Amino acid sequence: MKPYWPSRRDALKTAVTLLTVSVSARSLRLSASAQVPEKIVLGTLPIPGIVSSIGQVDFFKEEGLTLELTRFNNFAPVLQAMTTGSVVAGEFGVAGSIIGITRGLPLIAPFLAGFSTPGHPFERIMVLQDSPIKTLDDLKGKKLAFLGPGTVPDMFLGALPKKTNIRKEDIDLVPMPAPNMPDALAQRLVDAIFAIPPTDTVAEQKYQARTVANATELVPYAGLGTFGLRREFADTHPEAARKLYRACIRFARWIDDNPVDNRRVVAKNLSFPADLAVHMRIALLARNGLPVMPNVWNLYEMLVGAKTIDPHPNPAKLFNDAIVEPTKRFTLPAVEELGLQPDPEIETMLKGDYPFLPKPVESYYADWERQLLKM
Repeated sequence: MKPYWPSRRDALKTAVTLLTVSVSARSLRLSASAQVPEKIVLGTLPIPGIVSSIGQVDFFKEEGLTLELTRFNNFAPVLQAMTTGSVVAGEFGVAGSIIGITRGLPLIAPFLAGFSTPGHPFERIMVLQDSPIKTLDDLKGKKLAFLGPGTVPDMFLGALPKKTNIRKEDIDLVPMPAPNMPDALAQRLVDAIFAIPPTDTVAEQKYQARTVANATELVPYAGLGTFGLRREFADTHPEAARKLYRACIRFARWIDDNPVDNRRVVAKNLSFPADLAVHMRIALLARNGLPVMPNVWNLYEMLVGAKTIDPHPNPAKLFNDAIVEPTKRFTLPAVEELGLQPDPEIETMLKGDYPFLPKPVESYYADWERQLLKM
């Protein structure tokens, strides 16, 4: 099975140490004077998301955009390609975008795509049916396969002391590519797996693995995906940037409203077996695409706590320049043109539990969040 999720820390290190380089309009295949380029080169990952949903509908095409898709195995090469300018847009994780932003990479990430809540979990910890592991506390001293240091599951495990009687250090953690996890569990090479869709579906359907806990039991609310742009591209082609976010918002709404059709399209695009795809978990998609800033800050604190990144001297300015102001410039106008839609799950998320925030959740709201909550 092909890999479905980023798992290599060495690739991350390669990406985050790159310096910004200048790229000519010719090398980007863009016209410097055109508001909407003839072709937009976009980096994508083999995971369920916005780009993997292109097929039955194509809102990018309807917005007058022509995409050239370049697939990467994990998010780090996407960030590298955006830094060098070989791609100008990319779909990857919110955590990955924070890593890139704090390292000074030339990107903006004014968009929230997939997210998870207690009522709609995504990742989960799984064991075989006959395993003695019944609760998270039972993982003490056991072998748990996970994607590796610095990944989202690794960050989630850092929340164990806040939710259980054990710590991450009490578990025998085994770094492992996601596609290898179901077979490793079945062969009893590990006692449990921290599985990411669609790997969890394989474990469940092929080996009847059961769920010990969803990741939301550790971190109840988490933004998972974003759609980032190279800053130079957004500044040079603001109309194209707005259209990209219009298309992303339209896709998010279609995915939420058409889960059966979406699973079928995603399975085809990712070469995932159709009989398993019907059981595949799909993240909630933010219907208006607006970032949830308490989530951004919570993930930042988790990344610092996991020592994936060093504390930034001025994270507030950093997030304002790369997320807040670009949201006001591109995402908000796009959603205003389409019409703001009710999104009860996002409203709940805005008031949610963020275990790593040092201040009350409302301290981190952006203007659009205060307006949404009528504060």
